[in-house]
Amino acid sequence: MFADRAKICIRSGNGGDGHVSFRREKYVPNGGPDGGDGGRGGNLIFEVDPGLNTLTDFRHKRKYAAGNGEPGGKKRCHGANGEDCVIRVPAGTVIREAETGQVITDMSYENKREIVLKGGNGGKGNMNYATPTMQAPKYAQPGRPGIELEVLLELKVIADVGLVGFPNVGKSTLLSRVSNAQPKIANYHFTTLNPNLGVVDLDNGNGFVIADIPGLIEGAADGVGLGHEFLRHIERTRVIIHIVDAASTEGRDPIEDIHVINQELAAYNEEIAGRPQVIAANKVDCLYGDDRETVISLLREEFEPEGIKVMPISAATGEGVKDLLYCVKSMLDNLPEERVVFEREYEIQEPNFASEPFTVEKSEEEEGVFIVEGPRIERMLGYTNLDSEKGFEFFQKFMKNNGIIDQLTELGIREGDTVRMYGWQFEYYN
Repeated sequence: MFADRAKICIRSGNGGDGHVSFRREKYVPNGGPDGGDGGRGGNLIFEVDPGLNTLTDFRHKRKYAAGNGEPGGKKRCHGANGEDCVIRVPAGTVIREAETGQVITDMSYENKREIVLKGGNGGKGNMNYATPTMQAPKYAQPGRPGIELEVLLELKVIADVGLVGFPNVGKSTLLSRVSNAQPKIANYHFTTLNPNLGVVDLDNGNGFVIADIPGLIEGAADGVGLGHEFLRHIERTRVIIHIVDAASTEGRDPIEDIHVINQELAAYNEEIAGRPQVIAANKVDCLYGDDRETVISLLREEFEPEGIKVMPISAATGEGVKDLLYCVKSMLDNLPEERVVFEREYEIQEPNFASEPFTVEKSEEEEGVFIVEGPRIERMLGYTNLDSEKGFEFFQKFMKNNGIIDQLTELGIREGDTVRMYGWQFEYYN
């Protein structure tokens, strides 16, 4: 079945950790720090592939991740950067954040390639931290983590003109006659399942892209049948050709059919319902004598006062089709060159280490012992050299600025009590 929605998990690469090492060579007894920087994590990139027209591939693979950066090495060696992950999608794919539904990017028109998630930066090696007062730093910076996100992919076809109408009114037949598209055509009593695109070529190279939107039914805007699955595909169209079975070959009233479909368009999106529309009164080859003139007159009396032109055609024989195409082309030429592009709504946030949690607790097993834990604490200890005076000053400032000292005071800590942090043990003093 045609796939125009998919949910996937994407992740950019982690940056590699910086390295801690010292130059050790013959005749160089006191070499300085030479730990190299970690490599950058790979980016997560979306790219338009003109050879794709569905999101079927994403039904079989749900997780996409860029490569992690390699850690730095000794002798100032820089870690290798992580490999980028390129995800190929059809033109017109809108990428949304899964939880909020907000738009991250719209892969259409000029937007052919975009970095959606940037890889984490590599950490700095200890060679970067040497100073006149700290000539042998024993610490390096950890790499920044990548970003993970669950996203919705939603395909909204890019076409100038959309064909709408009930099932079995001749949309696929018209598309096959006027363009290079080859939809499956038969006297089905159910709808085409695939939105089909075709290019209409007119004189002097002028033409337009036309989309056969699968047949709608009453209640489509409320999700009846496959309504929502198809209505999204007319969101980019500038002109709508409303095809109706003028001969009532299946016993339906063509005027009522048009009102029903227009009500569904308005229920889904008022702006779409207000776009320029032309009615193609199809199957006039099945009308004889005065019946043809009577039906066309009734349609014109009903809809032309609203500014909607009615054109009799036969998609099967070709009668009136050329006039319809030139009418549509004229409508397009008189419309402003506006493209429907879905603007960014969701801003991707890089990891904020300041918001990482931590806990301060009093040990229930040992008297006078307090335990401080959490990702922020572990990260801080990873890049702080507590053996140096400067590093220990940074540690004390971190404890105060993050409210840890205040929390310890509230828990009743006294001078001489012990504070434990991931293998480190400190004696508290005021």
